[in-house]
Amino acid sequence: MSPSLAEFLKILAYVGLVAGVIGVVLPIIPGPILIWLSALLWAWADGFQAVGWPTLAVLGGIAILAEISDVALAALGAKGGGASWFSMVVAGAAAIIGFILFNLIGALVGAFLGLLLWEAYRQGWELRKAWKASRGFILGYLAAMAVKMAFAVVMIVIFVWQAFYA
Repeated sequence: MSPSLAEFLKILAYVGLVAGVIGVVLPIIPGPILIWLSALLWAWADGFQAVGWPTLAVLGGIAILAEISDVALAALGAKGGGASWFSMVVAGAAAIIGFILFNLIGALVGAFLGLLLWEAYRQGWELRKAWKASRGFILGYLAAMAVKMAFAVVMIVIFVWQAFYA
């Protein structure tokens, strides 16, 4: 690989790292996955000299944990708010429909509305109880965002340490 191409790919990887951190907050971009892909691109451009497969495996594991925590914490928040497991299945189906129709923002809105409406129906249209379950989902999602940000920071610290200080 020519040095100019390698430098271009590394710059592209840096942009990807920044976009990955932004993606933790914006649900449109899968942040931790993008951070891992950017680290892989940088390592490839560097000939896997500074960042090797063991580091990429660790980063990949952290990215997977971050994405699992996203779903799990939102579900636990909803469950903590009193939602039934079936309500979370309905929320999941509504999220898929929302994703198909309106991208990732649609998935979040679909999950929230699906949970709220099904819980309202399940609770005899008592909106206060339905809102409590939906609020739990929102709080769980916010907690998941914080956990994903922590994972993203750990991923970037590991990458920078391996790329420049190891």
